[in-house]
Order: sequence, then structure tokens, then C-alpha cells
Amino acid sequence: MAKERSKSTTSPVPTRAGVWAIIQCADTGKILLGKRAPQMNNGGAWNFFGGRIDQGESPRNALARELAEEAGLRVKRRALIKLGRVASQRGPLDRQMHYYLLRVDQELAPRLNAEHSGYRWFAPTELPGVFNRPTRLAIRHGLLQRATRTRM
Repeated sequence: MAKERSKSTTSPVPTRAGVWAIIQCADTGKILLGKRAPQMNNGGAWNFFGGRIDQGESPRNALARELAEEAGLRVKRRALIKLGRVASQRGPLDRQMHYYLLRVDQELAPRLNAEHSGYRWFAPTELPGVFNRPTRLAIRHGLLQRATRTRM
């Protein structure tokens, strides 16, 4: 007699989506990074600006909202050039991370909210050593390199 197979009743892995901008100055080629405020998660780490995608929100709309909130930047959604997506699982959470390139004409001074204590424009070959996880994954997956090679 054949053994009866039980069907797995495991629930799907919860997914959390986020979106980040690699902001590059067209004039100098430098990349804008924000420094996480000490009271924030990963305080002192450098990161691309961005964050969570709210339910029902598109990645582009979420990024435009996050750039306005975190850096005081008002951008047109069509100015955001899709670079790629990285899927990552950490513990019980599946993470979908979307990355876009935003080119600006000159190095600007963002109006930071409380999430960041500072900012700096870095040459792609002279980046700091400590990043938050989404920024580290984007660099590891070659998205920063892709951004610096992308033509408008």
C-alpha cells in the first residue's frame, strides 16, 4: 500500500518591497549618499536615498515620495531610469529591492529630514566603507557600476 503524502501547509514568505535612487551628478560623475542619523537603524552608515514601497504604490511613485521626504527633492517620475531589482531573503522576510538612476545637472545640497545627519558627493571609486544593506547589495550586484555607464 502506498504512503499518503501530506500537502505542505506552509504560508508564503512575507514580502517587503523597497526602492532606492542612485543620484549621479552629470557634471562631475559623483554619487550622492546620505549618512544615517545616529538614532536611526544603521546609524552612521551611508546609503542611497529611498525606502519602503507602500501597499498599492508603484516603485517610481514610492521613490518620488521618498526623495521628497528624505532629501527635499521634487523629481518627475520619468526622470527615474530603472537600473534593476535585487531579491533577497533575510530570515523569514523576502525583500524585493528596486533601484533607479536619477541624474542631476550639478551637485545639489539636499534638505535632509531626521533620518539623515549628513550627505556627501562621492566619486564612484572613492566610496566610504560602511553602507546600509540595500546600498551594499546594489553595489555588490553591479548596479552602481551600471548607473555610471548608463547614457541618457
